[in-house]
Amino acid sequence: MGLTRKQRITVIVLLTGTVLAILDLSFLSPALPSIMEDFSIDATTAQWLSSAYSLVEALIIPLSAYLLGRFSTKRLFVAAMSIFSAGSLLAAWGPNFGVLLVGRVCQAACTGILLPMVMTEIVLIFPRERRGTDMGLIGLLVGFAPAIGPTVSGLLIDSVGWHALFLIVGALGIIILCVAIVVLEIKETATRTPFDALSVALSSIGLLCILYGLSTFASTDNTVAIIFLIVIGTALIALFVVRQCRLDQPMLDMRVFRSRRFSSSVAVIALTQGVYLGIGTVLPLFVQIVRGESAVMSGLVVLPGALLSAAMALVSGKLYDRFGVHVPARVGCVCALAGIALLATMPMDTDMPVVAIAYALCSVGVQLIITPCNTWGINSLSNTLVRHANAAAQTSNQISNSFMVALIISFSALSSVIAPTATKLEAAYYGDKIAFIAAAVILLALAAFIAIFIRDRETDTIVG
Repeated sequence: MGLTRKQRITVIVLLTGTVLAILDLSFLSPALPSIMEDFSIDATTAQWLSSAYSLVEALIIPLSAYLLGRFSTKRLFVAAMSIFSAGSLLAAWGPNFGVLLVGRVCQAACTGILLPMVMTEIVLIFPRERRGTDMGLIGLLVGFAPAIGPTVSGLLIDSVGWHALFLIVGALGIIILCVAIVVLEIKETATRTPFDALSVALSSIGLLCILYGLSTFASTDNTVAIIFLIVIGTALIALFVVRQCRLDQPMLDMRVFRSRRFSSSVAVIALTQGVYLGIGTVLPLFVQIVRGESAVMSGLVVLPGALLSAAMALVSGKLYDRFGVHVPARVGCVCALAGIALLATMPMDTDMPVVAIAYALCSVGVQLIITPCNTWGINSLSNTLVRHANAAAQTSNQISNSFMVALIISFSALSSVIAPTATKLEAAYYGDKIAFIAAAVILLALAAFIAIFIRDRETDTIVG
């Protein structure tokens, strides 16, 4: 890869910790039935293990730019893995649901620190002309983890139980922690970013209001209160942005959005990921409710797409280095639109291989869009702004994911209006169909935006 020995060691250690954190995130779903039985809790309560994880991770991510400006990579990584390992061991002990939830919150805090930190460090290590391929390799590793996570988790839970699952994760975390202490070097930052309590409060409370509101919007009866909560959160985030623009040393430097390329890439990636997550949320409903298949079959239907998406991350990175952003992004639009068109037009008795092919096309297309656009946007910024760019981009992704899932699920509820006399099964089918059509319309608009605005220009300059 053209890296020194120390750089290779750094990349390996950072990626190993990140892959473990992402694997842990995907381990939970197969464990939920056992956890519900052991603690005698319902699905709504158990789901807080995922909801709290997502909320805490989202709250930590905006702080990552400040943390990277304040502490060395080694200190941050060691702190994150220490919190992760402690949380895993706490979850492994888990005598009650509350203790297990605290353990998951600790794991989420680690993930919120690790993801933007690792992306920033690796971007700075690799030269600009190789970033597409190398970031594609990262995407391969990071994408492969959630693809195999549920399967590995299911096997471990069936053989040793969920307590032992968290114990194994904690032990692996301690091993990575010990290796990091020995091999990583401390490189102090040139400037120490000051802590701004008001910025942290505005960011945290604002994001909490928005993300909680969006995540509960489709299931709540008190829509007015949720909308009010989202409006309050949006106002707080607006105040946060204004404050960052006025500070000499902001927690999150808004100069990154002066780059047209970066702003465009953030918009495209956030919306693309959000739509893809929405499709992934509706698809199991079609498989299990409309087609009457098992949860195992639901997982098998999306597995080829998940594996192809991980592999396509590397391919799309290589395509970016060779052709620029426009070729892979446009091919990705064609693939994604073909896949969603299949999903939107499939009849009630569609065979599972057809569903798997449609989802795989969507997965390949999404990855061909995301990896090149991410590299294209980051390359428009100076190295000093990369940590702020990654924090801003991942925060945008969190908000978009919640918004798109809520939007697409809300569209599925329109079946009762369009077909009021339909049976329960037909209503479920029409709801899924409407959701897929809505996703197709959004992807079509994204494709038009990409065709017009996402392209390499010789006049582009580096911002920062």
